[in-house]
Amino acid sequence: MVIEFEYKREVGFSLIEIMLSLILSSIVLTVGYQMLILGSQLNTRTETLLAANAIAFAKVQEYENKTFTNIPAGNSTTPFEIEDFSTQMISDSGGFINSGTAKVYSNFEPNSGSLKKLNVTVDFQYGSRTRKIEYATFIQLGGVGR
Repeated sequence: MVIEFEYKREVGFSLIEIMLSLILSSIVLTVGYQMLILGSQLNTRTETLLAANAIAFAKVQEYENKTFTNIPAGNSTTPFEIEDFSTQMISDSGGFINSGTAKVYSNFEPNSGSLKKLNVTVDFQYGSRTRKIEYATFIQLGGVGR
């Protein structure tokens, strides 16, 4: 007497294959989501730095277009604050800067009555850290010097 067994091959995925694919896809999605969050944070930081930089540079250009006599200056050792544009900085930043200080300082260069040094500083909060951008240029009696 011969007994024959007939095997049926079922088509589909086993439970182990399904579990492995779920684990791998969850790892890939988690890493992708973390990279998306990191990219968003980096973009916000870059936009904030660019806004502060643009505001400071625009202020330097504004003063470079003024005449030598229209720019007040302190003595050669102590810079003189000639403008505080902090509220303008916050409003011009497009919402990227919420608090900080922005000031323009000027003083005569030592041993020179015809050369003023101009400093523009922008201090602002980003997260828990304070960032600072500073530009400096020289204004000569006959024009701009760098």
